[in-house]
Amino acid sequence: MRTLLIIALLTSTIFAKSYKDFAKDMNYETSYEVALEKAKKEKKDIMFFLVANFCPWCIKFEKRVLSKKNIDIKIHKKYIPLIINREEKKFPEVFNSAVVPTIHFVDYKTAKIKKTIIGYNKKSEFIDIITK
Repeated sequence: MRTLLIIALLTSTIFAKSYKDFAKDMNYETSYEVALEKAKKEKKDIMFFLVANFCPWCIKFEKRVLSKKNIDIKIHKKYIPLIINREEKKFPEVFNSAVVPTIHFVDYKTAKIKKTIIGYNKKSEFIDIITK
């Protein structure tokens, strides 16, 4: 039992660190308040990517989709990208989701959700989502 607990803690630490590394490498905000301020200043909506420690699909989505240069350019051109680990609970409750990955597209003027995408998306599907 003790071994399982140690493995669970190590795994959650690894996943928690990886989303912060991804944010740093890809220039994503990790604070809702900072992202909202930046969005208002730049007059861009927020692409709010909600992840969790236990979520392998979140990591796959980061590596297989969001980290692709052509997609990253489109995201940064149109949105203020934000990634937050839902287990840290440092965001308004309205953005919480029982399923991860979840992406909310948030209006910069009203801070309300315009659209929500739940689950993993392939590159082609996600390009369609962010270009519409």
